[in-house]
Amino acid sequence: MFNREIRKVLSVAVVLHVASLVACQGKLDEEIVETPSTTVVSSDKPSTVMGAVQGVIVEVGNGLVSNSQAQGVQGKVQSQSNVNELCNEHAMPLDGQGGIMDSQGPDYPARLFYCKLAQNGGSPDSIPGSFQQIKAISCMLEKAGIVFDNQERQIYITPDTSCFTAQQLADMQVQAMTVTVRASKPAFFNTYYDSGVSMTIPDMGTYRIAAKLSGTKMEFLTHDDQTAVSPNKSGTYAASFDLLTGELKYESRADRFLCSEYSSCGWSRHDRLLAQVGMTNGEITSVSKIEAIAGEIYAGDNSWYSARVSTIKGSLANGLKARYFMVNSNSSADLADATKYSEVVNNRCYTHASDQADCSANPGIELPQEQSFKFNLHPDTQFTATQAWVAQLTGLGFTSVNFNDVQ
Repeated sequence: MFNREIRKVLSVAVVLHVASLVACQGKLDEEIVETPSTTVVSSDKPSTVMGAVQGVIVEVGNGLVSNSQAQGVQGKVQSQSNVNELCNEHAMPLDGQGGIMDSQGPDYPARLFYCKLAQNGGSPDSIPGSFQQIKAISCMLEKAGIVFDNQERQIYITPDTSCFTAQQLADMQVQAMTVTVRASKPAFFNTYYDSGVSMTIPDMGTYRIAAKLSGTKMEFLTHDDQTAVSPNKSGTYAASFDLLTGELKYESRADRFLCSEYSSCGWSRHDRLLAQVGMTNGEITSVSKIEAIAGEIYAGDNSWYSARVSTIKGSLANGLKARYFMVNSNSSADLADATKYSEVVNNRCYTHASDQADCSANPGIELPQEQSFKFNLHPDTQFTATQAWVAQLTGLGFTSVNFNDVQ
C-alpha cells in the first residue's frame, strides 16, 4: 500500500484529470463519473490508473501552447482559446476558417501533436482517446466487482453513462452483456504488472488490462484483441507516470492495416511519447521536455496507399522542433520503406515568444533511411506482433524517443 503522502499526491493526479476534462473538453462532461474526493488510484481498479495518466497527457498537450499571446505551437490561430476551435473531433488541426489545416503547411506537425495530446474525442484518433473505450470497459467491470483468483467466471453487466459517454454507448449498440472474466495478481498474461484482468465480450473481442503501482510511479498496459470478431484487428496501449520525477512515457500500437471491417480498419498507428513535467504541490506547472513520434499508414481501395510520420522534440523554453514525413503510392510496399518517404520541410522553431527561434541545436527527430521501416507497423516488415509485445513488456524502458521498434 502507498503511504499517506503518496496517496495524497495520487489523489491530486486524479483531481488534475477531472479538472482537465472540465476545462478543455466541456462536451465530454458526461465522462466524469466520480468526484475527486472519492476517487482512489489503485492497481485493483486499473481504470483509475488510466484516468490519472490520461489527465497528465492532456496537460502535456496544453503545455505545448505558449503562455503569452505571442505565436506558439498554435501558430496563426493563437488567439483562439477553445481546444475545439483548434482541433476537430478526430484530433485533426483546424485552420483559421475552421477547415482542416493543410498538411503541407509549416505549422501542421506541431499543431497535430497539440491536437493528438490535448484533445480527447474518445477514439483512437487522439492519444488520450486511444484508451478511452478500454478504460470505460474496465470501469464497468470494476463496478460489477473483480475477484483476483485467476479463475474464469461469467459476469452480467449493463453499460451505462457511469463509465461510458453517451456517444460510446450509441456506437456500441449494446444494452446488456455477459462477460467472461479472469483476474489475477500478478497479471497472468504479464507478471511484471501487479494485477491483470482479461475480459471476453461477445461480438467485441478480448480485452486485457494490467496495472502496477511502485513507489511514486504508476503504470498500465492494455490489449484489445478483436481478431475473433474481425481478423487483423488489435491494439495495445502502455504508459507510466512518476509523480516524484514528473516523467511521462506512453506507447500505443494499433494494428489494423489488413483488417477489413467497415469504418474502423484499413489503417495502423504507432505513437511513442516521452515528456518531463514540473510539479508543485502535486500539480503540473510546466512541461520542460517532450519527444514524440506519431506514425500512421492507410490502405485505400487496394490501388492507393498513404503514410505519414510526425515527430516533435524540445520545449517552448529552449526551442520546439516538429517535422513531417509522408508518402502516397499505388504500391503498399512503399509504406514499409523509409527511403520512399519525403519530408515536408518547415522553418518553424517554437518558443514562448516566437515561431522563428533558433533550433540549430535541436534539429528534431529525423526519419531513418531504412528499407525495412518497422515503426509504422506495415505487415511487410514483420514487426513485433501485438500479442508478443504485450507478453514481453516489462515497463516502458526507453530514455529517448526514436524509431527502434521494441526497446
